Amino acid sequence: MTASIKVGYIGLGSMGKPWATNVAQDGFDLMVYDVRPEPVAELVKLGAKAGHSPREVAAYADIVGITVSGLEAVNAVLDGPDGLLSGAHAGLVVAIQTSLHPSDMEAAAKRIAARGAHALDAQMSGGWTSAVKRKTCLMVGGDVTLLERCRPVFETTASHIFHVGDVGKGAVAKVAQNLITAQYLMAASEGFRLAGKGGVDLGVFQEIVRASSAQSWVADDYLSFWGNRPRPWMYYSVLEEALDLGRTFDVALPGAATASQALSHSLTGNPAGD
Repeated sequence: MTASIKVGYIGLGSMGKPWATNVAQDGFDLMVYDVRPEPVAELVKLGAKAGHSPREVAAYADIVGITVSGLEAVNAVLDGPDGLLSGAHAGLVVAIQTSLHPSDMEAAAKRIAARGAHALDAQMSGGWTSAVKRKTCLMVGGDVTLLERCRPVFETTASHIFHVGDVGKGAVAKVAQNLITAQYLMAASEGFRLAGKGGVDLGVFQEIVRASSAQSWVADDYLSFWGNRPRPWMYYSVLEEALDLGRTFDVALPGAATASQALSHSLTGNPAGD
């Protein structure tokens, strides 16, 4: 069955590469494209075909996953004479796995539909490690029949797949989920900072958190990962999107506003807050 489904992946960065790797290893007929030749060459060694443009990948595949970073990159994939839209065909399913604002996701889906293809809003959670371990969580917006068509591909990497409604709802779910994570991060950063400043051994404190009611996925790995992230303030944009959606839906989000202010002071790249 897998060999009969032609899959394309565009964008072989930290998330796209493990997704495409899993798809290749599970025997799908795969074509990949990235602006960098090195990850493409690695996937070719696993049996994938090298695409020379998003247009070529779209023309070849039944299902295309887009795993580039940000709206500008998504638009670059879609547009232009060598863009995906120029190679789209009737029945093609385009799974946008890049995190976008819901309105941007909806706009991209309309452009894809205008070419006779279909869009799925397939938001990911779990990061690179989860993708490698095939334990990613997917929040999918779009036609449920399209999701079922893509499920064998998604299941190569996602251990949890949730259908959340129409296109755009996956993006809403991702923002809401990220909002919770950001507030966990605020709590962990302040707690570890207080413990460190008070002279508590942070290794011991990490074990206390894991064994107590303060436990969370963020707190579990605070010393080894969350408190030392190379981009400690990636959640600025997350919180801005959450606050924007709060205004759109007339939902008060005082915690998001507080986190936006507090994290700028407590996230320093040092778990002790020095």
